[in-house]
Amino acid sequence: MTDVDGFSLRGGIRVVPTVGGGVRAESGWPMARLRADSNSITLREIWAGTLVITADNLTAIRRRRSTGLEFEVADHDELWTFQTLNVDRLINRLAALGWAVER
Repeated sequence: MTDVDGFSLRGGIRVVPTVGGGVRAESGWPMARLRADSNSITLREIWAGTLVITADNLTAIRRRRSTGLEFEVADHDELWTFQTLNVDRLINRLAALGWAVER
C-alpha cells in the first residue's frame, strides 16, 4: 500500500480510560496495527479490540512523548496511544493523508 492509498504500520498500544485512570490494555511491538487512509484510521490489537477513527468522531490526535500518538474520539471513553519507533515519520504520513496532529 502506498501513501496515496493509505498505509499500514505495526507498533505497540496502550488503552486507558478517560475517567478513573488505570490501563485497560497494553502491549508492545508488533502486537498492534495502525491502518490509515484519507477517510479513516483504524487501530487494532488482540486484547484492546478495534478503534475506528473518522473525521466525524475525531476529537484530537496528540503526540505522546517521543514514541507515540494519542487518539481521542468523541464516541469512546478511552484514550488509545499507538507506539512506534519513528513517531515523526508517522506524523508526516498521516499529514500527507490530511490528518492533523497536535505536536
